[in-house]
Amino acid sequence: MAIEITMPKLSDTMEEGTILQWKVKQGDRVSQGDVIAEVETDKAAMEMEAFDTGVVSALKVEEGETVAVGTVIAVLDVEGEEEAQETKPEKREKTPERAEDEQKAKRKKKEEMEAKEEKKKKEEKEEKEEKEEKEEKEEKEEKEEEGSEEPEEKKPAKVEPSKAEGAEEGRKEKAPQISALDIVASPAARKLATEKNFDLSRVRGTGPGGRIIVADVEKALKQGRAERAEHKAGAGERRKEKSVKIRRIVAGKMVDSWKNIPHFYVTVSVDMTEVIRIRKELDVTINDLIIAATARTLEEHPWVNSRLVDGEVSEEKRINIALAVATERGLFNPVVQDCGALPLKEISARARELGEKAHSGRLTAENMEGGTFTISNMGMLGVESFSAIITPPQVAVLAVGTVRGEAVVDEQGNPAVAPLVRMTLSADHRVLDGADAADFLGTLKSYLEAPVTLTGNHAGKEIS
Repeated sequence: MAIEITMPKLSDTMEEGTILQWKVKQGDRVSQGDVIAEVETDKAAMEMEAFDTGVVSALKVEEGETVAVGTVIAVLDVEGEEEAQETKPEKREKTPERAEDEQKAKRKKKEEMEAKEEKKKKEEKEEKEEKEEKEEKEEKEEKEEEGSEEPEEKKPAKVEPSKAEGAEEGRKEKAPQISALDIVASPAARKLATEKNFDLSRVRGTGPGGRIIVADVEKALKQGRAERAEHKAGAGERRKEKSVKIRRIVAGKMVDSWKNIPHFYVTVSVDMTEVIRIRKELDVTINDLIIAATARTLEEHPWVNSRLVDGEVSEEKRINIALAVATERGLFNPVVQDCGALPLKEISARARELGEKAHSGRLTAENMEGGTFTISNMGMLGVESFSAIITPPQVAVLAVGTVRGEAVVDEQGNPAVAPLVRMTLSADHRVLDGADAADFLGTLKSYLEAPVTLTGNHAGKEIS
């Protein structure tokens, strides 16, 4: 019986997926739970498992192809009910004689596999020996044909003094060329290297006694060109993949958000003096402290931690903060789940783990779901301030700029320099108003300017 495997809906917002790599090929047998493909969704690249046991009879979608959710991507032939019922009595009636026959069959199959492997190794060895004999023969022919040129080859090649220099200068230049002459190479190989301005010391000879032959030089030249082309093309492919695949999905979401959500923005400056001091003591990042401060602030302003779905607004009990992470493949928003219940050190550990997963392409659907509020920090890029676009169904997003020294007036009225950061809250005017945003940022500012309040849990117990 044939079963169609369709592109699954791996996240709430997924509408299409891309087959990055097939882990199976036509004719392979798979079991339930085996990974059959790596699929890229609108949120991350993840593994797709087989839901049945059977044989892959067809792969309908090529690697790199993007198809809509529900599209048939492969066909799996599985055992029907009648076949299964027929095999069950056989298993119950299994006798010692049958078990012995099965063992013999397994041993025979193993022996056949070993014999096949041995034959393959033997063929490879014979092929290698034949190649070496052929190259040795070519070397002898080269030596016979160009033997008369050997004395001339022992003169310094392409390093002789210019016409304007005298014989004495030529003798001075002669000494450094001894090491080059020590390289064992055929005349033809030397000639080719000279024409291509190629250093023979970079080549490992495959001729008799390690002698460098023409084929060695040609292979090295070809390999060098291929590496340069691959390096150049690789950078271009990465840029193309990022702009065409991931950005297309992100762009669609942002356009919908911009069209449908009435954004407004409120900005505040925060003195980060104490944050900078305490982060060194606790071995956490500035971003970790911002996440923790935001979680505490959302507890005091739960209306900002809401979701708007089908015109209905609901406050979320759990505070799940999504972090905007820019990678080579595009922008991802992994989520630190239940931040309100986590101590600072745990928030730091989870944020670091999610960042590593995002950059290595190991994010799962679970890592990307359930966000109730987003933080986009571009401080490490030197951006002073910016406004972010809200990710539906969330109702707000916090944009964080870089920390920079600015002139201020201290409490005594004297001029001073303080490390300030500008934070901008983008809010959905259907749910929040200006006063809500101002109150939220005022609370956040108070936590960050006195971050010692973030170092303990809700019971006030210090975290080591």
